Amino acid sequence: MTTQPRETGDDIAIVGMAGNFPGAPDIGKFWADLCAGRDGITRMTRAELLAAGVPPEVADDPAFVPAAGLLPDIDRFDADFFGYSRADAEVLDPQHRLFLECAWHALEDAGVDPDKIEGLAGVFAGGAPSTYLLSNLLSNDVTALTVGPDQLILQNEKDLLASRLSFALDLTGPSVSVQSCSSTALAAVAQGCSSLLTGESDLVVTGSVSVVVPQEPGYLYREGSRFAPDGINRILDAEANGKVPGNGLGVIVLRRLEDALADGDRVYAVIRGWAIHHEGNRARQGFNLPGVPGQAAVVAEAMAAAAVEPAEIDHVEVSTLGTPFGDIAEISALQKIFDVDSVEKVTLGSIDANLGHINQAGGIARLIKAALALHHGKLPPAVNFEKPNPQLAHSGDKLVVQQDLADWPRGERPRLAGVSAYGFGGTDAHVVIEEAPEDVPERPAARPHHLLVWSARTAEAADATTERLAANRPEWTDLADVSYTLQAGRKAFEHRRMTVVSSLDDAGEAFAAETRVVAEAGPPPRQTAFLLAGVGEQYRGMAGGLYNSEPEFKAAVDECAALFKKHLGTDPTESLLGARGGDGGDLARLLGRATDSEEAGPAVTQPAVFTLGYALGRLLRAWGVEPAVLAGYSVGEFAAAALSGALTLEEATALVAFRAKLIEKLPPGAMAAVPVGADELAKLVGDVTAFGVDVAAVNGPRMIVVSGPVEGVEKLAAALAEHGVPARPLRTTHAFHSRSLRPAAAELTAWARQHLTPREPDVPYLSNVTGAPITAKQLKDPGYWAEHMCRPVRFAAMIEHLASAAPDTVVVELGAGQSLGSMFRGHPDFPQTSWPLLVPTLPGEADPRPDTAVLAEALGRMWLSGVDLDWRAYHAGREPRKTTLPGYAFQRERYWIEPTATRSGAEVALGARAASTAAAPVYLVEGELDRTARDLATRLGDELGATVLFADEQPGGADAVRAAHGRLDGVLDLTTSEAKEKS
Repeated sequence: MTTQPRETGDDIAIVGMAGNFPGAPDIGKFWADLCAGRDGITRMTRAELLAAGVPPEVADDPAFVPAAGLLPDIDRFDADFFGYSRADAEVLDPQHRLFLECAWHALEDAGVDPDKIEGLAGVFAGGAPSTYLLSNLLSNDVTALTVGPDQLILQNEKDLLASRLSFALDLTGPSVSVQSCSSTALAAVAQGCSSLLTGESDLVVTGSVSVVVPQEPGYLYREGSRFAPDGINRILDAEANGKVPGNGLGVIVLRRLEDALADGDRVYAVIRGWAIHHEGNRARQGFNLPGVPGQAAVVAEAMAAAAVEPAEIDHVEVSTLGTPFGDIAEISALQKIFDVDSVEKVTLGSIDANLGHINQAGGIARLIKAALALHHGKLPPAVNFEKPNPQLAHSGDKLVVQQDLADWPRGERPRLAGVSAYGFGGTDAHVVIEEAPEDVPERPAARPHHLLVWSARTAEAADATTERLAANRPEWTDLADVSYTLQAGRKAFEHRRMTVVSSLDDAGEAFAAETRVVAEAGPPPRQTAFLLAGVGEQYRGMAGGLYNSEPEFKAAVDECAALFKKHLGTDPTESLLGARGGDGGDLARLLGRATDSEEAGPAVTQPAVFTLGYALGRLLRAWGVEPAVLAGYSVGEFAAAALSGALTLEEATALVAFRAKLIEKLPPGAMAAVPVGADELAKLVGDVTAFGVDVAAVNGPRMIVVSGPVEGVEKLAAALAEHGVPARPLRTTHAFHSRSLRPAAAELTAWARQHLTPREPDVPYLSNVTGAPITAKQLKDPGYWAEHMCRPVRFAAMIEHLASAAPDTVVVELGAGQSLGSMFRGHPDFPQTSWPLLVPTLPGEADPRPDTAVLAEALGRMWLSGVDLDWRAYHAGREPRKTTLPGYAFQRERYWIEPTATRSGAEVALGARAASTAAAPVYLVEGELDRTARDLATRLGDELGATVLFADEQPGGADAVRAAHGRLDGVLDLTTSEAKEKS
């Protein structure tokens, strides 16, 4: 715990990271290997070397050391994901391909959808020169001629690495490539941090890559080289004698700390200070040799920028390679900083012994390791370490190599670490990082049900992501954070998956079940229509879970309840919010699902149903679901009018309340559902008005409701029975939408004229009277509301309008069950292919699922269908956190161009590459030679531009020649006849 608060306005948060290192294709494996003390160096047997293409003479060479930090599958790439054709992907440096994929994973780890970045996203990156260009492309006769050297160079230029990423992801902030050899990565990080502080960037993607092509499984050791003769890298050890080559890459995502905390980012660590400089030449023995004063100076500068003292630093990740001179130089530089009285102990760590020397990417690997150490509260052990470098003895116990995995808990002051990177030629960089702020211990209660969504460009990738999430599930600790990360932190692709879960164990069951993960492929962007239910499907406690868990829903219900209580004297919404009951209503009976519960009066049911539809609509709109059109059934039209802005909420609730009170004063009536059309009904029984009955609703071609006096409805039912047509009575108190309500029409019209001032709706909504969008003329007419009360509901016409005007619209039913959706499915104008676009939001009375689960599934189905939701708004007020989840499952294929095979296997193998660094090829001549043979060998050497060495003329013979030159370009057998005659 920090004892004194400090100003953090200049702090930079590391919010995402990804890496691909030897033996560790992802950050999780990297950290596990570090903690276990495992290195990622590949060490092949002779058989494995031969299988990898190493010539036998090289594999058997005593100077050959089979050790290197290799990356698998550098020839593979998900070209489709990044929009590359096969031809373009094949000529693109694998460093660029790997960096694109790694950067995408880093953004995913940060919970950042590149399409939804607020502000400018900068890229600062560096890479190694393209050996793929030199070794493969320019050495392939066809490619070099058809593509051309100029184009090949542009496609593989290391300094276009940053621009390539910015273009691929449409990032419009600064895009700068950085190059300073082994300090490249930290120099890029420093540039990115500065860009954030100046406001030039609001988010930064930074990192580096170094992959040599071909990746050699070893090297030929030569005396005096910087490579370890035994393939073991011993950093800071008394026996340090050289490095091991390696390949790798890493990317991190940076944000200003205040922005990261505001958005609930997971912060691995905080960058407090950084410095870059060049050492000059006064303290360096050569361009390629480090200088102690310069290295010490950059560490001091970074610490000064971070406003920390040497005693506050707990750990330093060193840049040394494990070479005797380099180790001593860096130790000496650190001693200049930390050999002071206030320092008790600083632990030292490294990554070269774990990964090999990965050149430009070394700094980012060290920074990722240090950030993970702070994040997990652990200090990983050094590998291959036995006895400290003698130079460390001058510091006593102040500088100590971390030899064991140790806890690194929070203490009274913040934990701090330094990370160094020293570049060939003298450009040095150092970064000071601090532990992330402690998380808020208490957060608002999580939702009872959580919606998990994920997607990919292909079905195969989506299925692979499902498998990865299932495998990763045991590592989850907070479902709300998992939900937030998947929803707000991942780009939505064409192939989508979702499931609703209630607990971590339930999530495991959902992934294991065959039916609980719902899939959709290729949904286009879609709008929504809100379908607001009327009286019929409501039941006791139908929205209690939502009321208790969704503040926006509760606020809307409470607002309606207060208004209705003012008009009615009671709260009609109470029945919606208590314990769940089992009393259904009119529309359920219309569809043959009547219950035996007592029927409540209009002054209770109508305000309650209005409140439910209005509150659901307001909740969905708060989550970014903006309807393109609204359609309400009966009293649902009043909720539609309020949501559309045609009426204020005060006006709409007053209208519902006054109308209900008028209806309750009228004589009781009856209603019945008849499975025929209006014309067919007339053919069967004649004009229904002769029975004193009216058609109250036209719900489909063969689905109507009749309404009128009790006696009239009974007589009509008897007449229909003679024709074998059932008339299913509805349990109702009054004859709604019939002439029976006309006695109240004048009073309702007069009230509307006095109390309502309708406006043109912000969102169009459909009229029950016409089935078409409400018109300004209708809204201005106070008699419209009386007409609505007495005329039939033309729901079938509303279905026809939605089906023709908006055929791909997602129709969201705001109310209990799926009764209105069933009418859509029964209408011939609404094709079966559109049925998946009907989305219920609450369970029906017979559905045992909780309301919170059904609404969560409704959101998931909307998202599957192509509706864009505001996930940040969905989680507003809950203080969610982003968390680590598996990255995108790239579907990688081989994209590779081999060099033209014009040389022998021995020449194109690893050994020839080492020899090519010499001024001329070296040929060894062994055996007994006469003068003629020696002259011939010399003449051949001149013609080949080669150096010819005769074994019998060299001290130590042939073995000494091999040791001195690493490998030889060939062995000439030039024994002549004279030599043979002597034998």
